[in-house]
Amino acid sequence: MVIFRALCDGWRQRERLFHSGLAAFLWLSLLSNASAQNPCEGRGACDALLMNTGRVWDYKVGVTTSPRMLTSQAPEAQEQSVVESMKRVFNASSIRGAALLNGDKIIHVALKDGISEEALFYGLSVGKTVTAIAAGQAICQKLISLDAKVGEILPEFAATDMGKASLKNLLTMSSGTWEGLRDANVATPEQFREIWSGRLSLKDLMLQTKVNSAEKDFSGKPRQPGTVFAYRNSDPEMVALMVAKASGMPFANWVEQSVLRAVPIQGPAVLRTDRNNHTFASGALQMTLKDWLRFAAWVRTTYDEDSCLGSFLKDAAKPQISARGPNGPFNQFGHYGYFTWVDHKMVPDSFYAHGVGGQIIAWNKKNKRMMVVFSNESPANDLAAIYRDWSRLP
Repeated sequence: MVIFRALCDGWRQRERLFHSGLAAFLWLSLLSNASAQNPCEGRGACDALLMNTGRVWDYKVGVTTSPRMLTSQAPEAQEQSVVESMKRVFNASSIRGAALLNGDKIIHVALKDGISEEALFYGLSVGKTVTAIAAGQAICQKLISLDAKVGEILPEFAATDMGKASLKNLLTMSSGTWEGLRDANVATPEQFREIWSGRLSLKDLMLQTKVNSAEKDFSGKPRQPGTVFAYRNSDPEMVALMVAKASGMPFANWVEQSVLRAVPIQGPAVLRTDRNNHTFASGALQMTLKDWLRFAAWVRTTYDEDSCLGSFLKDAAKPQISARGPNGPFNQFGHYGYFTWVDHKMVPDSFYAHGVGGQIIAWNKKNKRMMVVFSNESPANDLAAIYRDWSRLP
């Protein structure tokens, strides 16, 4: 019990420190030398992280004239009470953008006063699910397999513990390697500054012995891939490196080609990268709220298809590994899929893309009712109740 409590305390600490750590590091990279203050300080200031246009070196996705069509529809009688619940939570919380969808129909959408429809919302760890789908597209094009080992695709990792992990191990956060810092990052503040300057790349970071070495179990033996879930950012970063090598293009280009253009989004969008064109696959994507809705609808439509990617998404939405997440929104889930949270306590037939700060895309397996939320903090229980009621509707 003492060990269990210690583990739980560690998860809680990760949850508390995520914004103060990752947000500060990311936003320091956006500031010019003339900026005197960190925009993530003060009440409501993390809007600066949630909505921005990225950095000058980030990968930019342009505009298309033929995006996926979504239609707006007034709530039906049976939907009205859920919409009213969402309005109450929206008005009483830090939620900045939210929507309830039924397939390609937008039943309710709202932005806080003063937020433009062109604002680019940063998905944070929702981007991990985007990374998983991009990997699924590479699998479906037979560029890589779930069983492919890191060391087979990237020989420079062959002699490392990370090299023994398969793509599937990475997608289920079970590479067995170092669990990282308390905020799930594997870079220190000093290393982040090196990354922002271009003196260190994400690949360089992954090649560091501390990052790619196995954790030890209670007996002191190296942890084997596929045995233990541990939420960290190194596993999605390695997925991006593997897919980039297999596809022959930078991962950001692959995401645009295989995911964003497949939706298709309208754009513009931003994928966060280092200065060496390596993508922060643990949380890269920024899009307008409308494009996030397009993405959500495309995923749910594809999930029902009798296609390779449809099969991949069904597997991604299954419990692949036991995953008691950190305190906060993640402790609502019992298992993890492929960079998706599954086995929700209140909505068991759902699967989620979830960012720790309150960024949510929730899909239901039985129907096409979805919820999309972007916030600085997550009123997790209220939103879970709303989505439970929304997903129960026919």
